[in-house]
Amino acid sequence: MKQNLQQTLGALGRMTPAQLRAQDHLSLAKHLTAEVKTEEFVAGKGTVVKWERLRRQNHWFDALYNACAAAHSCGVKLVEENLPPPKPRWQPRPEEIAQDTPYHWYRERERNRWR
Repeated sequence: MKQNLQQTLGALGRMTPAQLRAQDHLSLAKHLTAEVKTEEFVAGKGTVVKWERLRRQNHWFDALYNACAAAHSCGVKLVEENLPPPKPRWQPRPEEIAQDTPYHWYRERERNRWR
């Protein structure tokens, strides 16, 4: 969410608060900065992420975060993900194709069955 708010104007995935008055922009900024994300190492658990409240008024932050989470679960992606290319499917080698026997057909079928 923070990443999308910091994008330059016109960039892919930018979130822009639409048609807010000047005082609403200030209120939104205060709500978005009302909590600070901290990470600490806890023995036996590893790194634990905590949100520390700086100001009580943070419901706009919570609403925006929940809206982003709901959109993500529905398949909306605001930032391109760098996913690795899919693994190529198994294909028989030419010498395997030449062995056209009933046993070979069964063996290939069983090999592909669990992929």
